[in-house]
Amino acid sequence: MSISWSFESSDVNTAILLSSCPLPLQCFIRFCRHKLVFFAGRVQNSLARRDLLELWKNDSSFDIFSGSSSFPYKEGFRRSRYCLHVKGYEVNTARVSDAIQHGCVPVLISNYYDLPLANILDWSKFSIIINERDVPHLKKILLSVSKRTYLNMYKNLGIVRKHFAWYSSPKKYDSFHMTVYQLWLKRGLHRVDW
Repeated sequence: MSISWSFESSDVNTAILLSSCPLPLQCFIRFCRHKLVFFAGRVQNSLARRDLLELWKNDSSFDIFSGSSSFPYKEGFRRSRYCLHVKGYEVNTARVSDAIQHGCVPVLISNYYDLPLANILDWSKFSIIINERDVPHLKKILLSVSKRTYLNMYKNLGIVRKHFAWYSSPKKYDSFHMTVYQLWLKRGLHRVDW
């Protein structure tokens, strides 16, 4: 089975290294996604975020920042295997979509989260969902994911990516069409009495 993959890198040494690798996708993950976790966000509005920062801020395999990161935001997604979405003040952010667009497996940390397109997409195939009480076990949970499972999730991100993309002119199955479809499904749920 052939797996197609792509990456954005201006590093010529990385391109040479990957071209000589017998299993390029695995080399890509190992050398280009050298951080286990990325998260940058405000912590003052969430107990789970405060716990996350306190527990993991000094772990060298984690890039976790309170507020902005010390490097471009997109770079955090590109160089990490897992990107955290921890419920905060806002119900929803673009962080999950950003992670998917950059090939970073989303890790949703919440006691309950209403997943977008949950009636269409099997989120267990391209993300990890854990309870807030499991933040102290986060590293153990992520390291217990087998290489094969991770590579399958990574590959599946490429498949679902189109559903989270916005274009100036809508394309088939993009975010515009998926949103319209979700609204169409809910058309009869809310009635206004006159």
